[in-house]
Order: sequence, then structure tokens, then C-alpha cells
Amino acid sequence: MSRFSILLTGLAITGSLTGCAVMDIGRDAMTRTTSMFKPDGRDYADGTDEDGSEWNFVGDEGRADQKRERDPDPWWKSSIMSDKARNIEHNLGID
Repeated sequence: MSRFSILLTGLAITGSLTGCAVMDIGRDAMTRTTSMFKPDGRDYADGTDEDGSEWNFVGDEGRADQKRERDPDPWWKSSIMSDKARNIEHNLGID
């Protein structure tokens, strides 16, 4: 009789752990795990609107012994380059 009761208890435990209950627990755990790695709109700082003025000293310090370069093609700079690209070149010592 004890063998029967152990088997019955084992089947009851196994029966309660299978099916939708186990799948829901796994799905919830997977959802929580994947949501940690999903990018959020607050996680990214878009620096395209910044003027970059805090970096103006870089070209002066890094090229202190050289004079500033002049771009031979001003049309390229005024028509094609973005303001951000012009700021980067200016900070590197190219006018």
C-alpha cells in the first residue's frame, strides 16, 4: 500500500506542475528577461541638438603649435556639411 500512496502522491505533484501553470511561469520569466534588454526612449541621449561648445578647446590644445587649416572648398562646407560636422571640424582646427 505504501508504494501505491507514493505513486499517487508523485502523480498529484507532477500533475499540478504541468500544463498552463508551468508555461505561464516560464512566459512571465522570459518577458521580464527580454524587457530588461529592450531599449527605452529614456535610455538614449541624442546629442545632435547640442552645439558641442564644451569641446572648443580640443583643437587649440591638440594643435597648439600649428596654425588653423582653411578648407579650400567653402561650397562643400556651406551646402553639404551639417552644423554638427562643421562644429567637429572647427574643434579639430579646420576652418
